[in-house]
Amino acid sequence: DPAQDRQQDSGSSGINAEYGRIEKETLRQAQNEELRKAYGTQANSFHQWLTLTKSQLTNTKQGLEEQRDLIAQRHEEIKKRRAILREIEELSSHLEQAMVFDNKYTTHSALTLAQQWDQLNEFTRRMLHTVQDQIESQSRTGVDEDELKEFTLMFKHFDKDRSGRLDHSEFKACLRALGFDLPVPAEGEHDVTFEAILDFVDCDRDGFVRLEEYMQFMISRTTDNVAGTDELTEAFQSLTEGGDKSFITATELYSAMPSEQAKYCIDRMEKFPDVPGALDYSNFTKSIFQLNTSLASC
Repeated sequence: DPAQDRQQDSGSSGINAEYGRIEKETLRQAQNEELRKAYGTQANSFHQWLTLTKSQLTNTKQGLEEQRDLIAQRHEEIKKRRAILREIEELSSHLEQAMVFDNKYTTHSALTLAQQWDQLNEFTRRMLHTVQDQIESQSRTGVDEDELKEFTLMFKHFDKDRSGRLDHSEFKACLRALGFDLPVPAEGEHDVTFEAILDFVDCDRDGFVRLEEYMQFMISRTTDNVAGTDELTEAFQSLTEGGDKSFITATELYSAMPSEQAKYCIDRMEKFPDVPGALDYSNFTKSIFQLNTSLASC
């Protein structure tokens, strides 16, 4: 029967088409699974390398020149690894195009890995700059390498998250551990001593003290390259009208230095007795060097 034959042919065509769709879907899922595996392998390996490299950099106890060479080597390696990150980003793009957003083979996204690479690259660049500064400072000022190593180890001890920076409470704890005599202010009072230190070490007041800022501060407190009290007093005196007065005014300070520096001095200078609007630069200078002396001797 021709009609029956046509019906059978139609049924066979429908079955074949369904088999074709199933085979196509099976192939697509298999390809997606291979993509997942390839991405997972690359992403996990890259993350492991990131973690290991940062650990090697933060836990080194070598001398300064050996540290410099190691960091420089790692920095070059980090820059070369950017090519691998691009491969991971390309695999991630293929997964997105295939509408695959789950991956049981890894928990690391390409975006997170890129951010971690950027952070490691910047962290290493800063470390290299800091160690180079320490080598130059040691040569210039005669600061002992053992002292520099002690400063670095103490910083790392309080840098619990290995971020290369301390928040203000961690920084204060670090200073106390190094022997700095930081008085505990009464409730409601400003911590004048610590605020003075922060004016030096965290002048942008972003809430953190980075390793290079910390090292510059510590090195400055162990050298003798600080101008004497008389020299600074004479500098303030030269800014006064006639260059011979024992007091200075806010107007004179603002006209002679940047507004932020002038405000810093004005806020901390005592009023000069019996002269309206006058400020005592002599006692201010003495207080600065008393602070410097106490910090350097800690």
